[in-house]
Amino acid sequence: MEYLEPTTVDEALDLLAEQGDRAKVIAGGQSLLIMIRERLVDAAALIGLRGIESLRRLDIDGEARIGAMVTHAAVEHDEEILRRWPLLAAAEAAVSTMQIRNRGTLCGNVAHAFPTADPPAALIASDARVRFSGKRDGVREVPAEDFFVGLLETQAGPEDLVTAVTLPAQPDGARSAYLKFSVRPLDFAIVGVAVRVVPAADGTIAEARIALNGAAARALRATEAEALLVGERPSAELFARAGDAAARQAAPLPNIDGSADYKRRVAGVYTARALARALE
Repeated sequence: MEYLEPTTVDEALDLLAEQGDRAKVIAGGQSLLIMIRERLVDAAALIGLRGIESLRRLDIDGEARIGAMVTHAAVEHDEEILRRWPLLAAAEAAVSTMQIRNRGTLCGNVAHAFPTADPPAALIASDARVRFSGKRDGVREVPAEDFFVGLLETQAGPEDLVTAVTLPAQPDGARSAYLKFSVRPLDFAIVGVAVRVVPAADGTIAEARIALNGAAARALRATEAEALLVGERPSAELFARAGDAAARQAAPLPNIDGSADYKRRVAGVYTARALARALE
């Protein structure tokens, strides 16, 4: 296997165009190397990103811009992320083990698009955007909720490179929570729920964003549950109804972790719990 290490994004894109299907991009390698080992992916060349200095940056002003080589651990422990985007910090802390978080990257997780990974739901609930570049279509940036298309499928093509995730400033007074249901904390979520709720001055809910992992072939925004919440006063009964709406909208994939009906039930229960946690 050949290892190639560009020093700029343009050079990486040139290599992707030249190498075609024989090459794969590697950042932390915590997903790709497993797939190569299990012979699910055949790569004659790896294009490493560690030599591209611009992708190693986590910049925060009004927004947060997280480059493709920034690790889960760096995001999880960044003081400004913890203060201003605690929902993403919580989801990053839920990713597997400390060793994985020290090597794996947020953008690599996003590009892999595994439907039960923890960060995508938090990104959707935080109204994040995904930036990616390609030789043909140039630089594009799309909302996270639109970036994930299907099982291991995104809007980025085979010759595109995910370069950053951008988080906008969160609304004043926003409350959030991420809850994950799994056999062990280090496992992928069977179902994960990220919520961001903005209370109004009169005690009702002014805005709600809810996103689910493990509830479909991709990270899913629970828009029907959100609509139920807006304008209402928080209560256990309201949260239960929102959970039921999230369960109805879910289309989980049955597998060894449970049937589709079981996962819908979990999605509903965990949506209600996450809302209660955010507003407690």
